[in-house]
Amino acid sequence: MPRDSGYLVTCSGAVGKDGVLSVLDNITRIATTAITDTFPYPQIFVFTKCIIVCSSTKIYEWTGSALELKLTVTAGSTWRAVDFHDFVYMSNGKVAVERSAADKTYSLSSQPVASGMCNYNGQVIIGAPDVEVS
Repeated sequence: MPRDSGYLVTCSGAVGKDGVLSVLDNITRIATTAITDTFPYPQIFVFTKCIIVCSSTKIYEWTGSALELKLTVTAGSTWRAVDFHDFVYMSNGKVAVERSAADKTYSLSSQPVASGMCNYNGQVIIGAPDVEVS
């Protein structure tokens, strides 16, 4: 932009960052074609140590290049999940699922199913425990 010629009115491919124009980082598109469920699926959870993608009955984990099927469960409502780095607790109102921090495997949990959940100072707080939703 030459001096005294007005203002920059178009900026393509860059954003203002730290007071200067910077190029956006490339974003990898996660191919979710394996999930054929209708809205609101796929549900994507971007956590501290993993990315989990869910259909109504299948839980996948993003490996950096593809989705890897981890567990098939009974359909319920939409998924809710809380992140504790390598450990993840999730529920769809019909089943509860845990991702083990030790070996990163997924399994049905003996913990209650939940209709809502949050992380409150490192403790899982759940809403409507053991009230199944269909």
